[in-house]
Amino acid sequence: MTPRLPRTLLALLLVAIALIPAGAVFAQPTQAESSLSALAGPLYQQLAALKGMGAPGPPPPILIKSREETRRFIQLELELFVDLLEEQIAAYYDPRRKVMVVGDWLPAEHQQAALMHELVHALQDREMSLEAYSAPHPGQGDQLLARQALVEGEAVALMLELLLKAQGAELSSLPDLGSVRSVVAAASVGPAIDSAPKFLRDLLIFPYVDGLNFVFQFRKRQPWSALTALYRDPPRSTAQILHPDKRLATREDPIPITLPDLGTLAPGVKVVTEDELGEYALGAVLALHLGEQAGRTAAAGWRGDRYRLWEEPDGRLVIAYLLATESERVAGAFAQSYAKALEKRHPALSGKGVPGPGGALVTWRDGGRAFAVDRRGTEVLVLEQMPAGVADGVRATIWRSRSGAAKP
Repeated sequence: MTPRLPRTLLALLLVAIALIPAGAVFAQPTQAESSLSALAGPLYQQLAALKGMGAPGPPPPILIKSREETRRFIQLELELFVDLLEEQIAAYYDPRRKVMVVGDWLPAEHQQAALMHELVHALQDREMSLEAYSAPHPGQGDQLLARQALVEGEAVALMLELLLKAQGAELSSLPDLGSVRSVVAAASVGPAIDSAPKFLRDLLIFPYVDGLNFVFQFRKRQPWSALTALYRDPPRSTAQILHPDKRLATREDPIPITLPDLGTLAPGVKVVTEDELGEYALGAVLALHLGEQAGRTAAAGWRGDRYRLWEEPDGRLVIAYLLATESERVAGAFAQSYAKALEKRHPALSGKGVPGPGGALVTWRDGGRAFAVDRRGTEVLVLEQMPAGVADGVRATIWRSRSGAAKP
């Protein structure tokens, strides 16, 4: 019979988010810290054995911190989303100081589950520099999210493996992981997370749920010891996490997308950021306006993208977004879906789209603002709130820069 984990055990899998805190002075271990340290030694060895690691040495020291100390850590490191993350961070592994921190407000059994999760991060850090691996690189947001999914997915999966081993089973014997998503949602309930935008909630949960599924699919193909090689050549997009075959079977890396120099759009308009969105975040954005299923469907077939964001003196944001897809059919469907989302996000545009020759281009005007969804071959260009006087020139410049680009 296929083993099933008790719901309470599954709910404990998501109690930890591994983040990197600032340095602090060590104090003498408390009785509770000593108790968890005694538990950590055997668990660390068992988890290392599952990973195929030999002689991992002793586990890192364990610190038990109060909720207020955790809050100060969040304020120091992130300065944003303090209330939300304080509620979600129950434990973390610090790769700078090589210690594990556990919240003192957790019941003992939750502390033990959190400890198991962070022990996996400590083992990962023995095999590579977890800090360097997770360091953000400008313009590679989607790739960083995919890397996080591998780190957290392995931590959750290895916890499951250890719990299943006690039942005489293993992770690869499970038929699927369908029940885990609902368990994660239930475990994430709290006032701050409930009030956070759905987009943000999804991004916080993605590395655990979809990362777990990616590692689960890997484990069905190869032994745990082979996973180490993935950290040397990790998934390069959330599309590979969402569709594991794109990394584990017939590899499909993202197509590099660049946006050309567009000069100064207008006086006072400044570039705020430029990055990649990726299939997961793109689907989440579209889901806000089209519904979950329609949004995810529209983002499927993603092969690469790039956006640039400008800010005007009055705070208005201007967007240029270029997407590469796997086929002209997918590009056409995406263009139609995005046009619908655009009109929902900007109600003043509803029903006012003007098709260009051939129907591949649709433009809108709202006062001095121009909007466009323009498909050419397998690529789609989106402009939002572009100053009307420069919109046509921006479109022409971007398409000229793509004339020699490789197509899927």
